[in-house]
Amino acid sequence: MIHLLLTYKYIILIPLAIIEGPIVTILAGFLVTLGVMNPFIIYPIMVVGDAVGDGLIYYVGYTGKKLLSFFKVDDAKLVRAKKYFADNHHKAITMSKLIHGIGFVGLIAAGATHVPYKKYFTTCILISMVQSFVMLAIGILFGHAYITIEKYLNTYAAVVSSIGIIVVAVVVLKKYVFKPKIIL
Repeated sequence: MIHLLLTYKYIILIPLAIIEGPIVTILAGFLVTLGVMNPFIIYPIMVVGDAVGDGLIYYVGYTGKKLLSFFKVDDAKLVRAKKYFADNHHKAITMSKLIHGIGFVGLIAAGATHVPYKKYFTTCILISMVQSFVMLAIGILFGHAYITIEKYLNTYAAVVSSIGIIVVAVVVLKKYVFKPKIIL
């Protein structure tokens, strides 16, 4: 697996970005700190992958009204959602993109209510650009923190091990080498 990641690292990121962009972006940011990946290549891949995923979700909502019944969305709720998207388009899509898990339903609803694709796509791409930048930065920062913490933990472990060895050596030397001789 590591060989595949090192060989096809950016190609593997493309489908992962489509499926789950934000989490993969954080992981990719962590790999940047290890020197495995380049942030200037990762960023556009993640933005485009996230936008493609959003487009697919929109298409599912646009063409699959039967799917909405699975989420317990009836015609009355669809009419309310259509009005909400008309009045609060940016807010609705932004919240749908930022709330993982249930937010996916909001993106499907945007397609089902036939929000104009240009408005939908523009909002999604802008959010993806900001979100991918923030997630990549988080991954890089946590990666650097991990490396720093690892360095300190390694130092701590070395110091504790050294102290432990010294204590054991002193006890052994006192007991067996410098054993007090009792003269009667």
